[in-house]
Amino acid sequence: MRTRKEPDGTLIVWSDSPAETEELGKILGGILQPGDLFFLSGDLGSGKTLLVRGVTLGLDSAETATSPTFALIHRYEGALPLYHLDLYRLSDPEDIEPLALEELREEEAAMMIEWGEPAKDLLASTYMEVGFDRGEQEEKRILTFRPAGERYRELTHLLWVELEKSKTGK
Repeated sequence: MRTRKEPDGTLIVWSDSPAETEELGKILGGILQPGDLFFLSGDLGSGKTLLVRGVTLGLDSAETATSPTFALIHRYEGALPLYHLDLYRLSDPEDIEPLALEELREEEAAMMIEWGEPAKDLLASTYMEVGFDRGEQEEKRILTFRPAGERYRELTHLLWVELEKSKTGK
């Protein structure tokens, strides 16, 4: 995976395959902390759930992530509990209210939300936005990690360090 770290803390990662996107998630899972919040955005089929599946592997979860489109919320138990949400079918903050997301945020868990725009203002002022774009070829993806807040600038730096280590095998 190729990476570029921007002065504002943004981290751009070029993934050449679904296996690399999953590996990126696995590395990310190894550095998550309780309370970490991610909003994942991109077209259908762009790799959002694949990244989350890698995160569950990195957290040594008993099960790996699948698309929660019909269940809306799925909790994975591992070294750190992970909530995976897909709010694709929800468009208004009122639609989100019955999910009690504020209560989930109080737990010692991390949270990754696909299509989470309606929940952003409700949940936190600090978070990580991860944008998924398709590359020039079918299997390639460009993932852009945009930190909002100091914790997430630290996290992009830690992720960059771990990705650099994985390149050199150290």
